[in-house]
Amino acid sequence: MPTISADDLYTVASELGLRIDRFETTRATDADSIGNGNWLIWHDDQILVLRRYHVLHTETDLAYEAAVLRHLTDLGWSVPTPVTGSIRYGERLWAVTRFVPGKPHQEESPEQIEERGALMARLHADLAGLELGQRQDFFRGADLEAMGAFQDWDPGLAALRELSPELADWAALAMLEAKSAVAEGNLLDLPQTIVHGDFGSWNLHFEGDRLGGVIDFDLVHPDSRPWELVQARVNDGPGLIDGYQRAAAELGNPLSEAELAAIAPLQQVFRVNMVMAELWSGPRTGAFNLSMIERQLGLTGTAKP
Repeated sequence: MPTISADDLYTVASELGLRIDRFETTRATDADSIGNGNWLIWHDDQILVLRRYHVLHTETDLAYEAAVLRHLTDLGWSVPTPVTGSIRYGERLWAVTRFVPGKPHQEESPEQIEERGALMARLHADLAGLELGQRQDFFRGADLEAMGAFQDWDPGLAALRELSPELADWAALAMLEAKSAVAEGNLLDLPQTIVHGDFGSWNLHFEGDRLGGVIDFDLVHPDSRPWELVQARVNDGPGLIDGYQRAAAELGNPLSEAELAAIAPLQQVFRVNMVMAELWSGPRTGAFNLSMIERQLGLTGTAKP
């Protein structure tokens, strides 16, 4: 994949209607990544973010994300709302967004984990009335049939089998067990709302003890609240549920018993989704992360065949 040069960044900014004084790389890997890339740019003494989107994103897809971000901005949230339209450059979509100040907690305390749960509940409440329909090429995490078709599960599994038949057999079995868990738990019948999609500690910025804002709405789409908790790594911090339930109860919509019961099987589904993502990216980047696949399969709870 072609790398991004300084000249490219200045050209993109110019085509987006901005003259930038300088830029700063946020991650060295962004220049060559098939995923999102972000560069801080300085325009008229204002810090903004020049963002190059994942190879799978389309104009329609970005319009959905922008509608969510503008809705939240209107409600007082500090989020990376687009300040320009999008353009296509180098076969990828680009736009400029607001800069969200602060930085994530390096290691969350139990109190900070509960705070993140409470913030998630408030975010869901503010998104509950937003009717945008389904996001193009996005599916519920538990819809493994649709996810697998979109992310080329079968071709990816075949490619993995050439390198490691044992891992491929394990992945196939994990998928079957996850599908059974979805059916047995009626996980596709859970109530849906628009979810952030990656409400981990790494996507919440703080300035001291004060919330600076929430970033990376790249995966925002309609899904269940338990799925959001699972993606936010509820297994690493059970206090996330405590904080969520406390705030959601204050807002009049705590998690139901059915939603709480769905969290455990959805964790199995989530790990299969993580394997699926690697089976999609491996053939495209030219390398499978076999240790990552093995780790995720171990976390599904599926025994090796």
